[in-house]
Amino acid sequence: MHNTTFDYTISFEKDVEFYPDAIELAKIIFSVLCVMFTMAISLKYHVGEGTKKYRKNFLLFTLIVLIIVQYYQLWFALLTVPVDFPSTARRWDCLKSSKGGKVAWENKETHSINPCFCHSNATCTLSGGQEFNVTTPGKAGYNASATSDLCIEDPAATCTFKNKEILRFLEESPQRDCNSARGGRCSPGQPCTPCEWSRKEEFGERWSRCSICNSNNVGKCNFVPGVGPYCYKSATSREVVPCTKCCTEKVLEFDDDGICF
Repeated sequence: MHNTTFDYTISFEKDVEFYPDAIELAKIIFSVLCVMFTMAISLKYHVGEGTKKYRKNFLLFTLIVLIIVQYYQLWFALLTVPVDFPSTARRWDCLKSSKGGKVAWENKETHSINPCFCHSNATCTLSGGQEFNVTTPGKAGYNASATSDLCIEDPAATCTFKNKEILRFLEESPQRDCNSARGGRCSPGQPCTPCEWSRKEEFGERWSRCSICNSNNVGKCNFVPGVGPYCYKSATSREVVPCTKCCTEKVLEFDDDGICF
């Protein structure tokens, strides 16, 4: 993923939410005329109206205003994400954020632990070498950890299933809602995907787990009107609503081969 991630952080952002119409254009023209009028009045009292010095200074200040406006527009153009931006490009400020309840990059707290880590059909090996090898009823041939709590509390513990190690943390979740160089917050213009497990099927491949709900992470979104976090109302609509739950329930599902996901 590092080959397709832009390694930079922008301290302030501007979402692509502004589409100028005739009214907005009129406001811009009116603002420019007000600046020019104010400048003309100021020069009149400073150097006198109609003088050569007046005309020279007026043209000079007009040129300065035009340059400032052009650089202002260029600055925001550099920070605006084009609609055809590669979906695999991701910003560090997004990956490192916990927007909408997602797991932040390199977050090692307990609410970021993979729920499938040392699940009921896996083998847990503690740092001291002790291995839980208990067969779960109805799952003959599978190893099972006596309790996943011991493995979670041991930072050096490993967990395997069918000779494959299970990741301790939700390694893929930091990428959640960060494709196409999206910013580090769930804004009205860049809403996030809901965290609830019940909406997993609705959003399909777009969905991934947020931080896991627990006693220390109850999923409060701390919504602020106009700021967010905002989530999609549905998978088939661009309509946005306040995010209601910013964590994912600790739900385990197993396929026909007993693999947890």
